Amino acid sequence: MASLAQRLAPRSEGADIAIGPKNRVAQAPVTIGGTAGSDIIALCISDPISFVKTLIHLDGSVAQLVLLSHALPSETVSVLLEDAGCTQLVTDRTDLVTPLEQCTPEAAIAATVPADGATKWTLTTSGTTGLPKLIPHTLNSLTRTVARGNPSTPPRWGLLYDPTRFAGLQVVLQALIGGGVLLTPDTHAPLADQIAMLKAQGCTHLSATPTLWRRLLMAPGFSDLSLKQITLGGEIVDQQVLDTLAAAHPCARITHIYASTEAGVGFAVTDGQAGFPTHFLQESANIGMKIVDEVLWLRPPLGAQRSLDGTEVETDSEGFIRSGDRIQLKDGRAHFLGRDNGTINVGGVKIHPEMVEQTIMAIAGVKLAKISAKKNPISGALVVAEVMADDDIDTKALKFAIQAHCKATLEREAVPAIIRFVDTLTLNAAGKLIRTDDAK
Repeated sequence: MASLAQRLAPRSEGADIAIGPKNRVAQAPVTIGGTAGSDIIALCISDPISFVKTLIHLDGSVAQLVLLSHALPSETVSVLLEDAGCTQLVTDRTDLVTPLEQCTPEAAIAATVPADGATKWTLTTSGTTGLPKLIPHTLNSLTRTVARGNPSTPPRWGLLYDPTRFAGLQVVLQALIGGGVLLTPDTHAPLADQIAMLKAQGCTHLSATPTLWRRLLMAPGFSDLSLKQITLGGEIVDQQVLDTLAAAHPCARITHIYASTEAGVGFAVTDGQAGFPTHFLQESANIGMKIVDEVLWLRPPLGAQRSLDGTEVETDSEGFIRSGDRIQLKDGRAHFLGRDNGTINVGGVKIHPEMVEQTIMAIAGVKLAKISAKKNPISGALVVAEVMADDDIDTKALKFAIQAHCKATLEREAVPAIIRFVDTLTLNAAGKLIRTDDAK
């Protein structure tokens, strides 16, 4: 199996592979020597450029790479290091306390001889609650859908995701192996500054969650980007965000990708409509699909990826993985309702937070909305809406509009009992809304 260094798309020596605010990675001759070691190396690196350099150098040289988000709490990192059986930690963080040998990315690169062994890659799931699961992959399973770009017009991929998460790693590998250039703005900087960096570097391809796309659409300078490819994933993609993106960038190809850390890339939707055509259930080329009790199950062609840490990845006898995503079939289309384990029980009625959020975000004056639950002794839970509103808007009038619209379009139990206006809503490292449920 060729290592990542061997699979880099051909470029002229010295050509940029990845560009950050202050540093970059350039193409260099690949000299492979030695054999792969037996070490299980964890990478917890905050700088994307250092992460990319380390990844290129260590793949093929060690038995296993465990990719941990730099945003994980130190206690969580410690648990995952133990669960994965790591023997060494490569990090640029200074707050991690572990008995393992630690070194910087620069030291790891200097101490390792590039080789061409079969390194296993381990990723963590990027859910919004609970301890992440450890999911094993190989470079082949991660690059199953990576395609080579046109060498005369190489794509310039903007990275707004955490590169250790499945979606972020897909962007990294697509740029490296597909012949593009990876652009890594400082994701801690204001969104307008990130967009300015992407514009200055000629970004043509950009991937984000629907929540992050909504923020991008509101940010100064977004319409100045010359995007050819817009990719969405990680959350339910609603019609409003698809239409708004199409209007903002009419020349861009818009793709909704359904993927998970456990199953890999499932399918891509490019027809501009929310959900996916039901014929995908029989005809999907990349992955097997079926719906059981309104829940989507997936069977990846390379087999199901089972967790390493003892947490269960539910599979059936045919090798299908239970995604946990609830589906509604209507008029030849499959629509996502929300996560099966994320429903709110109000008086015995199960409410999908995502559906309520979409209803609220369709109202003029609403930038973003998040639904959660609050304990209630009578109904079990109450639906709580946190809403980011447009600047200088009458929030009293907007609250009335939200209540009226929800009462007219949602079942009674789904209408928010509490509406709070907030200045911001927090996203996790995967670009998803962080969901907490006070009712649990």
